[in-house]
Parts: sequence; C-alpha cells; structure tokens
Amino acid sequence: MKIPKSKKARVRELISTCKKYQGEYLPNTHGSGSWATTYSREFICAAAELYLILEKSSSPWPIDDLSQLFMESKIPSCRGAQMTRVNVEYLYKHHLKYE
Repeated sequence: MKIPKSKKARVRELISTCKKYQGEYLPNTHGSGSWATTYSREFICAAAELYLILEKSSSPWPIDDLSQLFMESKIPSCRGAQMTRVNVEYLYKHHLKYE
C-alpha cells in the first residue's frame, strides 16, 4: 500500500475518526433490544474518504488495503469482528460506495 506523503496526515486523522466511532451503532430509529447494529455516519464518512485516498493512490486493491489499515489499527466491524477483506467488501457495497 502506497499512500502519498501529502495524504499521510489526513489518513491518520481518518483512522483516528474511525477508531473513535468504531464498533456497534444502533440508529435511534431502532427500538431498544434491536440487534440490527450498523456503522455510525461518522465512521462511514471517514472510511469512504480513506477508500477514495487509497483508490486515487493507484491501489490495485483498495478494499484489501483498507482492510489492512483497519486491522493494523485494531478497528473492528460494527459487530465486533475483525475487519477482514470480506467485512470491508460488505462495508463498501452497502455503505461506502454511496458516499
């Protein structure tokens, strides 16, 4: 994974945002006791920007690289699992590509 020097500080900021808003998020439209957790809006926005930085850096596999960044930073999925390629691909297909 090759991140341009000009983007490294921004990547650190975005990882920090993802860490801050990681894990389970239950939208206020869901009742208490709901199991339908998702990602917070802040997490999705930061992850989408990370994906775009990786994609614009000519990464042949931005999903793999984003997964690697999340795992290195110990950022779990919304249900507490490791952010494997499969989980990041789900995140991309259901949230990031709409940003």
